[in-house]
Amino acid sequence: MNWFTKTCLVLIVLLLSILAFRPMIFPQEVEAAHRYKYLAVKTPFITPQPELDKYAADGWELTAAYMMDITNGAVLIFRN
Repeated sequence: MNWFTKTCLVLIVLLLSILAFRPMIFPQEVEAAHRYKYLAVKTPFITPQPELDKYAADGWELTAAYMMDITNGAVLIFRN
């Protein structure tokens, strides 16, 4: 390799390393949303109406629900 090719490769490596290591040296400030508390509840019922009523009475809002399978029931995710 001649000196021009080596210089170009070194320059490319330096620029890529600057791009790769910049987030570690100068991290961006972020503010995480922390106003909600989440609660996951596994229920053995296929129709989880008793669990919904129980947590709704305590002020929890249903965020997501999904079925594990027919024998394992459902998982409910609430937020307060």
